[in-house]
Amino acid sequence: MARVMITCPETGEPIYTGMSFDWSAFDSVRIGERKVRCPLCGEYHSWKRVDAFLEEDGGSA
Repeated sequence: MARVMITCPETGEPIYTGMSFDWSAFDSVRIGERKVRCPLCGEYHSWKRVDAFLEEDGGSA
């Protein structure tokens, strides 16, 4: 599984959205508008599927 990440608009750093998907399923998944509290700046960021990218979670496959 890979972690769904977005970029914090304040810091420019990636943040974890709390969602994970298989790499192959991510392109077809439908995600509506979501909000996540940013651990870097403390604000809530709204995001959609087009704003997100995957990052390897470091676990074994």
